[in-house]
This record gives sequence, structure tokens and C-alpha cells, in this order.
Amino acid sequence: MNAAAPPTIERVIAHTAAGELLGGLLWRAPSAGKSRARALREAQSLTSEATHVAQAQVGEQLRYGMYQARASEEAVALPKGVLSAAACFAHRVGATAPNAALVLGVPAGGARKEDRYYVVCLEDGVPVVDVLSHEAEARNALGADDRPIWSDNPVAYPNCEPADFEWLAMGADRGARLVPIPLNPWPLAIAAGIVLALAGAWMGVQHARAVEQRRIAAAAAAAADPVPRYLAALALERPRMAAERQALVAAVTDMFAYRVWVPGWRLASAECDARAQRCSRDWVRQGGTWDDLRRAVPHERLELLTAPGSPVPGLDAARTTRSIRIPRVALPAASGARLGPLPDALEQAGAQLQVWRDADVPLELKRPSVWPRVPDVPSTFSHPQALLAGEATLRNVPGPFILEALRNAPSFVSWESVRVDVGEGADPRALLRFSAHGAFYAAAH
Repeated sequence: MNAAAPPTIERVIAHTAAGELLGGLLWRAPSAGKSRARALREAQSLTSEATHVAQAQVGEQLRYGMYQARASEEAVALPKGVLSAAACFAHRVGATAPNAALVLGVPAGGARKEDRYYVVCLEDGVPVVDVLSHEAEARNALGADDRPIWSDNPVAYPNCEPADFEWLAMGADRGARLVPIPLNPWPLAIAAGIVLALAGAWMGVQHARAVEQRRIAAAAAAAADPVPRYLAALALERPRMAAERQALVAAVTDMFAYRVWVPGWRLASAECDARAQRCSRDWVRQGGTWDDLRRAVPHERLELLTAPGSPVPGLDAARTTRSIRIPRVALPAASGARLGPLPDALEQAGAQLQVWRDADVPLELKRPSVWPRVPDVPSTFSHPQALLAGEATLRNVPGPFILEALRNAPSFVSWESVRVDVGEGADPRALLRFSAHGAFYAAAH
């Protein structure tokens, strides 16, 4: 019994005196201006698993033929000194017939179970087609272009030039011989650099972790102490804790000049809000239209009001607004003065507040809490610099008294809004009832 034949490469198409001929390479043109090493790496990047290369050059035209083993060829080494058949053909006729074609029959044998045809097509003297295939595929590979043909089959190609594999091998030159693609040193260098970088990064990470753990511990300690966060918030909010009293009084003084009647509308209420930086007037319709109201107060913006529980604006009420400017200041306003504890502040202002109470205008002060409010700072927070704030209210103040109350209120009070409700009657000015809302401040200790 004969021993099994050793595996061979199907694309080895002939054995000649010059060496074995190989077909079926992938030909790539390099980019202009690149060195041979860079051009090879570029060509290899387009054929990622290529292991060997041949070269065909005619004049300035250069192409690289890349050999990439097929699945049936992976375990078979290329024969030593193997030549690219396409490169040999280009060397033989490329200069005189730059668009020539080669068609040679390749008999069955070795890894080939049937006869094949080897086809090479040149463009500008260098290979662009290099295939080993069946007859129909070979004809398709030739294409429809009119090319001079070299072949060993004059019956199929009557006008062909004679050629065979020995004739083809006579075109062998140094570039036609397949050689291993040079190893690109950069991946190794990059890999070594990556290893070094990873080692350095690991050490850096360990150091960073230690630093981060110390930072977290310090942050946890700082988080457990609310004092720095509270003092920072206090420094930010204190310069704007109060409305400038003089500016608010001026805005309220203007209320006394408001017209309580305009054509078709009656004034129901008016309010000046220091935080919103605006004054508004609410009107009740008395047979007028919105256009009438716009003409009556042309310098104010009209807003439509909706009734409670209804998304549709009502037709019998409207609001007009205008912007004001009331600066924000710190308390107390007097230079060098300081806020004292609430009992001391009330004791100093007690006589004044008692007179107001006798006039049936009591100043209501609600229970204060730590100010400003800072997340995660408990309401029981205590510090020598801490401040307290609570709501301060005056209700049902007669018109003649409101300006005095605003001007002469204790210095620890900041008025934020003043509202007047206008009653109905023969003399609405006698039915003006004012209310004021704001905040009072005191030292916690």
C-alpha cells in the first residue's frame, strides 16, 4: 500500500528550473511617498493574516503581492524559494504590453483534484488579477477589455502569444521571490511600553488608593462636623439676608398714589414683594375690558387670573405688575452693630412693641430656628456665630400707620412684602387695611 502523499499547497501551479511558481496572490498598491517598510505594513493591514510578500515593479508602478494561507494550507509551509507567477509575467511583458493577460492550463495533481486555469491581468504593467480557477471563472477574470494574451491554448485564444511555465519562470527576478513579511517592531515596543505603563499604573493606583482612603477618612471627619458647612453658608447668605428698608418704604409710599377706580375696573388689592422684586395690583371688573385696563395702566404688564380649581382664566379679574428694585443687605444695617440674642433684642424694643399692641397693631413673631438652613445640619446646631430666624407679621394695619410701622420697626426685622386690601364704600381710602410680612433675626447665643 502506498503511503499517503504529503500535504501540498494547491496554488503551487508548476515546478520549473528557476523554482516553484505560486499563483493566487492578493496585490496591493502602496500609498505614494512611503518607505518600503511602511508600504508593506500598510498592505498587510489590508490583508491582516498575510505572511509572505512578492513585489512587481515596472517603471514607477509598484505593487505588493500578499500570500495568505487558506484553511487547507495553514499546516503547510511555503516551498523554499517559491516565485510569484504574476510577478514573473509582469517582469517578462509588463514594459512592452502593460495591459497584457496570461492564461495557462494547470493540470490536476497534489492538492488539486481537477484541471484549473491560471489567469493574470496587468494594469500599467503590474498585476491586478492573479487567480487559479475553473474555465468559466477564468474567462470572467479576463473581463471584456481588449488585451494581448499569452497562453498555451491557441485554440481558445487564436491570436495569443505562446507561453508556458518554463517561459514564465524566465521572468523571475529578486522581487518575484516570496519572502516573509518583516516583523513590525512597533507592536512589540508598544506592548513592552504597555507592560511598563501597566506596572507603573498599578503602583500609581495603589498610591492613589491610599491617598483616596485618607481623603475619604478626612471627608468623613469633616462631614461629621457641620460647622464648616454652616459657616460657609452663613458667609454666603448674610450679605443678602434682608430687604433694604428705605427702598421698600418708597415702594409702599407709591401705593398711596394708586387709583382705586379706573374706567370699568375697581382696585381690590395691591402688593409689593421685595424677594420677587415686583409690585402687583389685583383688579375686579366693573363693566370694563382688558383693553380698558391696559390703557389705564400702560406701564404695567397685564396678567390673567384663573379661578381656584379652573385652568381657564376668569373674565372678571385681572392683575397688573411692574418691576421694582429693592437691594438686599445684611442686618443690622447700622455699621459696626451686631445682632444680639432674641431676649435682649425684645427687651430693647419692648416699649415700642407695647405701644403698637395698645394701638391694636401687634407684631407677631413666630418661633425661630437656625438660619440659614443647611442640609445635614441639625436644627439643634449650636455655634457662637449661629443665627436664628423666624417669621414676623403685621396684620390689619390702618393706612396712616403702615409707613411708620415699616420705618420704625426694630432693626432686627426685615420686611419682605407689604399688601393692602381695598374695601368697598363711598371712601375706599378709609377702608385700606395693610399687612406686612417678613423675618426677624437674632443671635443664637
